[in-house]
Amino acid sequence: MKALAYYQGREQTYLKHFFLERYLERVAYNIGSFADEFVYVDGFSGPWKSVDESLEDTSFIIAVKTLRQVRDGLAKVGKSRRIRCLFIEKDPVAFRALEHTVKNISDLEVKALKGDFEQVIPQILRFVGKSFSLVFIDPTGWTGFGLTQITPILQHHPGEVLVNFMFDYVNRFLDDPRPEIAASFTELFGGPGWESALLVGARREDSIIALYCERMRTAGGFAHVTSTRILKPTADRAYFYLVYGTRHPKGLLEFRAVEKKAVAEQELVRLTAKQTSRVDRTGQSELFTAANLSEVPPSLDDERRKQQAAALQRLRKIISGNQRVPYERALTSLLEMPLVWESDVKRMIMDLHDSGELDLEGLKPRERTPKPGHILMSTRGEST
Repeated sequence: MKALAYYQGREQTYLKHFFLERYLERVAYNIGSFADEFVYVDGFSGPWKSVDESLEDTSFIIAVKTLRQVRDGLAKVGKSRRIRCLFIEKDPVAFRALEHTVKNISDLEVKALKGDFEQVIPQILRFVGKSFSLVFIDPTGWTGFGLTQITPILQHHPGEVLVNFMFDYVNRFLDDPRPEIAASFTELFGGPGWESALLVGARREDSIIALYCERMRTAGGFAHVTSTRILKPTADRAYFYLVYGTRHPKGLLEFRAVEKKAVAEQELVRLTAKQTSRVDRTGQSELFTAANLSEVPPSLDDERRKQQAAALQRLRKIISGNQRVPYERALTSLLEMPLVWESDVKRMIMDLHDSGELDLEGLKPRERTPKPGHILMSTRGEST
């Protein structure tokens, strides 16, 4: 993908592309390690607001380049895989640019489809067939991908879905009394009852995302649905969430591993954006660039601490009583929580083990980390 400089003024898009590129690479490699075919679908391809003539700062070109590298990498280890892409766009002007670019791609199976995402779902499913698919749903607002309408996509098995949930827009209009706006949110959330998320204060954001994740989990029959937050470039507020649905624990591991990299990148990007904003406002240059500033913003530290505390509480609940809990079950349950990573889970388990609160069946004398096959058991008996 293009350097951050190409995304000035739209740093949130850079972070979205950063995440997409890395997760798409991981999932395609993982599927390609055992399956003959992988299909990628982009439901709202654009291009939008590109400043590069070759469109290398667009999601669909980033996907093409990433999948090309994956195909070549698999071929080097003797695995010839078929990779296909479907790019969908309804806007006539954007579609013409998309179609023109796709026609010049000859080394991958790539197709451009003109139409409204919700309306072309039968064509999408025919294109995907029985192959594993990753579907990326990246709208410019909150309409055009109502949960009820896209349920057949969510239920495709084997497959995963990544949704750009435009929280900033949703939050801004969720209280709008106009009937047509309320109806659009009923479609977004897959039915009535979303009004329960209209809580005042910090919990409102959590409630909205939790509701969407749970509705998406139910509609798609996913084993796991989670999210990661992308903040506004110069403010400590959410811009959008990437909501992810998968049926396999490996997906959670990869998603959180990419999140860990993306969080570090996000903090550098936001430091740079804030510094640029200060310089533009004051006209005064600064001695150090954002890359030289190593401090982690308090907002991230606070959020990490909050999530760690909640994860520890969940872990204690999982092992409460006399249950024998496989390490894999505890790991996936905690990885559903944003900003909780595999290294965090391993540390929490070992901390409880070392304090005598938890037994770890299968842990050998010299082992210092839990692993698949180990069994977690509380030493405290029944919870009160």
